Amino acid sequence: MITNGGNAEGLFRAGWMESGSALPTDDFSKLQPTFDIIVAETGCASAKDALACLREVPAAKITAAMDKTPTFLSFQVLSVHPRSAI
Repeated sequence: MITNGGNAEGLFRAGWMESGSALPTDDFSKLQPTFDIIVAETGCASAKDALACLREVPAAKITAAMDKTPTFLSFQVLSVHPRSAI
């Protein structure tokens, strides 16, 4: 999305990046409970297509849902962060 001088030529509307892990992630299906929390917290649990529903959810609502998921240490260091820290 940053190549071509930032001109995506209509190919992308948005991008999403989340921190990775320095540790092996094992079987990704173990992350299903985390996905389920995000889907439930955003109101997409009863949607016929959860991914389509999530695409329509405002970023702030997804961020709030993600803040309720467990982390590597099961500890949220910054549950609320000022815009200047982002």
